[in-house]
Amino acid sequence: MAAATALALAGTAAGPAGAQPVADPVKQYEELSGQAEKLNDDVLKAQEDLNAEQGELDQATAELNQARQAEEQLRGRVDVLTESAFRGARFDQLSALLVSDSQQDFLNRMSALRVLAADNAEALGTLAAAVAKADDARQRAQRATNEAAKHADELKQRKSDLDGRVGELRKVVNSLTSAQKSSLGMGRVKDAGTYLGPPGAANTALQAALSKRGSQYQWGGNGPNAFDCSGLTKWAYAAAGITLPRVAVDQYRVGRPVAQNELQPGDLVFYDDGTGNPAAVHHVAMYVGEGKVVDAPTEGQLVDVRAIRGDGHYIGARRIVG
Repeated sequence: MAAATALALAGTAAGPAGAQPVADPVKQYEELSGQAEKLNDDVLKAQEDLNAEQGELDQATAELNQARQAEEQLRGRVDVLTESAFRGARFDQLSALLVSDSQQDFLNRMSALRVLAADNAEALGTLAAAVAKADDARQRAQRATNEAAKHADELKQRKSDLDGRVGELRKVVNSLTSAQKSSLGMGRVKDAGTYLGPPGAANTALQAALSKRGSQYQWGGNGPNAFDCSGLTKWAYAAAGITLPRVAVDQYRVGRPVAQNELQPGDLVFYDDGTGNPAAVHHVAMYVGEGKVVDAPTEGQLVDVRAIRGDGHYIGARRIVG
């Protein structure tokens, strides 16, 4: 949560008349945190897309190899039938009549000819199907290769964007005074209270999240010792046997919506960029009760319990179970 408990302690520095006011470092911290969190989600989404495309590529490649093996085997069978034709294994009806000793012998030879013809037709048909299947697998593998390369480029660019924004954010953190850092919850856990949820998975997830108070924030952190916001909620619900999507904007689509005045411990609460656009959700926390949440906030802050207000951009909540 971008500077979840930020207080307006920085103010603007006094200066000569007409001088431009010095930028409020706390406000900069809040703004850069929100921007970096959105970029962090973009990186995670790009990684998911790449992983999915790589999975598709692996499957298509495996199917292509199988299809090629089947094609080679069938080509061998067709080659055997073709060679047998040249060796005289196949006869036309006139040849069968000329070499037959009796009517029954002729019928037996004709029956054998029909079997050979059917075998050859079946082999050729099966080979054609195998060639078509191999060609389809080859095309899917090529498409997957192209998509994987595109997603890899997107991931590289988004990581670069995130690294740049986090670099700016860290410079601002270093410029904060001790009082400002304390107000933002940096360096120590400020709420070690006990909170209980309804019996079942919600409370299990809640206690898992609360057990991580004091853990460091880490961009893209999945735990168990460092987290980003959605990494913490995903990890906590996994402890309750429930799988959540990886990023906040996708977690916002899980479960059912809950009004703020109906929140229960274990519910997930979400924050956007102030536009009220669900697509702009960039932070998620877990409600603990008493108007508070537990979350992994942002750069420099520890996992802790904080006021639900956050950065003021609360957009909604979801109940995952119950």
